[in-house]
Amino acid sequence: MSAKWSVAPIIKKQLSTLVDQNDPKQRPRLGDYLGLFGVPLILATAAFFTEFRLRGIEGLLGGVAIFTALLFGLLVHVFTLGLRITDDPRISKSGKTAQLVDQLQGNVAYAVLVGLFTTTVLIVGVSTTLKDHALGVPISAITVFSISHLLLIMLMSLKRTQAAYEQFRL
Repeated sequence: MSAKWSVAPIIKKQLSTLVDQNDPKQRPRLGDYLGLFGVPLILATAAFFTEFRLRGIEGLLGGVAIFTALLFGLLVHVFTLGLRITDDPRISKSGKTAQLVDQLQGNVAYAVLVGLFTTTVLIVGVSTTLKDHALGVPISAITVFSISHLLLIMLMSLKRTQAAYEQFRL
């Protein structure tokens, strides 16, 4: 794949945020991986084995597409925030606040990527399913994984935003 379209740096950046902040060596936290990937996998597996089928997917597609577009706007805002804090003399470029904003940028970029993936899955689902029929079980399970994964990423981003605010406020 051409480097222009490679999403590997976005994924690598996201995974680099799943570390123990209190560890000087910044080692990966197993609990972060289990939460971010394990919980959605359990939900998707349960959806698959109970033969869960999503309905009303046209509305779901519209909602996910709009949410992804808003996330892209947020990504641009976080980018400009990162630029602004480098000019702020109150904030150390290597300090905790700058680190949290950098991690937030990685989380939001990854959330946009997951949103694009989810939108694509739903487009395929809508285009291969008769109107007013439920999605098939496999694509429903993939959608359950993707949406729950996206929600957990947003919770992580929310926590990072709050932590950065607390650092700056003090």
